[in-house]
Amino acid sequence: MKSNTRITTWLAVALICALGTPAWAQFHPGQEKLLAKEAARKDAQRNLLENIKGLRIDAATTVRDFVTQSDQINTAMAEHLRGARVVPGSETWDGEVYKMEMEVTLQQVKAAIEQIQRTYPSGRTYVTENMTTLNQEVTIRAQGQGTTRAASMPGAGVPAQAPPAYGGTAAIVPRQVPPGWENVTAQGRLLAERAAKVDGMRKLAERIRGIRIDANTTVRDFVTQADVINGRLESYMKGARQIGPTRFLQDQTCEVDLEVTIQDVVKWLQEIQEWVVHPPTPFNPPFAYPIRTYRMERIVDFGPPRDIRETGSGTVRGDTIRGAPPGGSTMAPPPPPPGMPAWATGVVSAKGSGVPREGETGTAAKLNAERAAELDARRNLMEKVQGVQIDAQTTVKDFMTQSDHVGARVRGLLQGSDISEPKHLEDGSVEVLASLPLEKVYRAMQEAGGTAGVGGQPPVGGPIVGARPPQ
Repeated sequence: MKSNTRITTWLAVALICALGTPAWAQFHPGQEKLLAKEAARKDAQRNLLENIKGLRIDAATTVRDFVTQSDQINTAMAEHLRGARVVPGSETWDGEVYKMEMEVTLQQVKAAIEQIQRTYPSGRTYVTENMTTLNQEVTIRAQGQGTTRAASMPGAGVPAQAPPAYGGTAAIVPRQVPPGWENVTAQGRLLAERAAKVDGMRKLAERIRGIRIDANTTVRDFVTQADVINGRLESYMKGARQIGPTRFLQDQTCEVDLEVTIQDVVKWLQEIQEWVVHPPTPFNPPFAYPIRTYRMERIVDFGPPRDIRETGSGTVRGDTIRGAPPGGSTMAPPPPPPGMPAWATGVVSAKGSGVPREGETGTAAKLNAERAAELDARRNLMEKVQGVQIDAQTTVKDFMTQSDHVGARVRGLLQGSDISEPKHLEDGSVEVLASLPLEKVYRAMQEAGGTAGVGGQPPVGGPIVGARPPQ
């Protein structure tokens, strides 16, 4: 009888331990490696598809024009990339992050386009016979990264060394955690790097919009004729090249340098204009009203820089810090720097939603919904920033209305606010989150001369206390 009781007790203890063990901890280290490898493979395939979209099919058409005809064609091309070859010797594994490089040949891309056209005949047939002469690339490559389930959990500790290889072709490499990032999960580092790339692409797009087409016109005049043109330009920005490795700074921010050539910009704008004037599907044009066209080749006559480079920044999400509960970090906020008020150490965020235009489908609908969500998020963010309390009687809006310079600087900051990766919902709508550190607002107000105060309050640079962001 006692023996049965003892067995029952041990079974109960074992069950409680099993239930109390996190789901990720129940995976064997070898399984963790396989999960990270699969995530890296999918990431490489996504990046490979973006690189392939820039290839030329004929003198006036790229693969991007082909795959954006419909979601079916885009999905079919992505399916073909599942057979892409892993570059020998490119796989590495440090126990948290799996990296690999994948490649396809130009001939394989050409064959895929021909097969997809036979499976999904569209209103326009693309002739691929000149692809080998129009493109210099013989082999197209892209890198992918993936993390383990355990490494992505905030409560997981950092193993002292990489786990055994458990077979496979990946080289075991020492884990290299940047200084200051020791308490950030591997997933957190990858997300911060991705946010930095998105920020860099946005900044590049802003630079490009300011380039002159002629004496009285800039690229902004062309792309603002319709949201679909602007969205098309932003989709091309995914082809920007990263220069050098990602820089992980000790303050848990990271930076990437992205670059495009002026020849790339001219080619993109010519393709976008051709796509608008002569849409692939005449019965479903991007929009129903005429646009003004420009001679994009004249851009080089105004002496733009040969290489356009911007630096994008990203930061760590609170829920990817080890030891932090879901949804945030347990770390106390750092004290404000000397001379900076406490309110300027916060971050204001606002969500935005967007939906496709009526009657739109496919990739164009997604791009327009993302653009609408971004505009809505920045509009909501402006309202929250204006409502930030400097003290009991004063808000940021008071300073903006007092000085046109302050208002212009703060509104300019909103255009550079960080935008999260778009979240596509089942009903076709899109959600994004816009964020802005209040320190940037504080600095902008100082630089714009907003120091006179409002209603007898101290200057902006003075000892303002008790301020708080809107709830």
